[in-house]
Amino acid sequence: MKLMIVGGGEAQLNAIRYGKNLGFTIVVSDMDPNCPGASEADIFVKASTFSYEETFFAAIKEKVDAIFTLGTDQPVLPVTKTAVKMGLSSGISVETALGVTNKRVMKPIFRANGIPTCKFKLIGTGTKPEDLEGFRYPLVIKPVDSQGQRGVYKVNNWEELREYLPDVLSFSREDNLLVEEFYPGDEISVSGWCVNNHLYPLIITDRVTVSNGPHIGVCIAQEYPSKYMEKYKDEIITISEKIVSSFSITNGPVYFQMLIGNEGIKVNEIAVRIGGGYEDESIPAITGVDILNLQFEFAASGKVNESILKKYQFPSQTFGAVIFLFTKTGIIDSNGDMSLIKKIPGVINGKYILAPGRHVGNRENSTSRAGYVAMQSKSKLDLEKLKEEIYSLLEITDINGENLLCDF
Repeated sequence: MKLMIVGGGEAQLNAIRYGKNLGFTIVVSDMDPNCPGASEADIFVKASTFSYEETFFAAIKEKVDAIFTLGTDQPVLPVTKTAVKMGLSSGISVETALGVTNKRVMKPIFRANGIPTCKFKLIGTGTKPEDLEGFRYPLVIKPVDSQGQRGVYKVNNWEELREYLPDVLSFSREDNLLVEEFYPGDEISVSGWCVNNHLYPLIITDRVTVSNGPHIGVCIAQEYPSKYMEKYKDEIITISEKIVSSFSITNGPVYFQMLIGNEGIKVNEIAVRIGGGYEDESIPAITGVDILNLQFEFAASGKVNESILKKYQFPSQTFGAVIFLFTKTGIIDSNGDMSLIKKIPGVINGKYILAPGRHVGNRENSTSRAGYVAMQSKSKLDLEKLKEEIYSLLEITDINGENLLCDF
């Protein structure tokens, strides 16, 4: 069977290799012919992952039998359109795909269905200060159709908003952007799988983030279980189930991001795909549910072995984390020996992503990741000890021998 994975970046590599091991002929489409997945694929096709026309043409040309994406938001819409047009397995409708990839559609659905979210408004280049009457600064401005924190800014006044507005729109294919009130608090993420509109929650993690100037929400770690599980677990699941119902998410993976602060839970944004933070590695290790196998199974047959999901006892008693590596500004001269870290008991996997010679600028979004390490343990204390041991061995140096790694 010929299966097309849309996207050939770091977030898709595990799936490409997994599919080949299952015996699929893997077609990878990406705009960049030098993407990591190009050399791993059986067949590579140059096509924009954001373009339905290019994705559809590539799928028709290669006569694929199945198609999906993972780890990235915007390709979900062209993938869904292509699957529906070709009569291939798709867990959601085109209407649902639009709702979960475009905040212009997503946020009003939240509001119409009583899903808690931050106060918001769509604005454009002609917006005036009085148009935001009733909004409290600081505000967050973001593209309605981007991903990975690209073009997301926290602004403290109208002057800053006006200054950053053109840059926000440069990351969008639309004329409007989203403005919402900044909600101080912590971020969590919910990963799960839907079968016939029924949600099977898998993990709820703390999404540890940092800010850098006006840039906010850059994730530096995912930690399981969330520290909010005891107080908010039932409410998180109830809200997640309402999202599944309100957006008519029929089948497939889900990844929801929420904020928790003094006013309780507010949903930030949602996606219908496997997360881009190596959840394809951490979820199986923590839960025993092989989410990549579910993805291939559904793409190939339009259904999954639901007994695997029914058997899983949520929440898992395992502890786990994925730490994302970021560096100070500079030029990378060498990376440490990740093989030593991968030998440590409890380490699931790890990798240095940026090659020597790479110039690293300011940390603005997830594209600045220099690597990652995924891990698991039997207790919170053991997890903290494991992280300390890992950090002591991580090394990304410049030509002067200075370790550029940021220690958060």
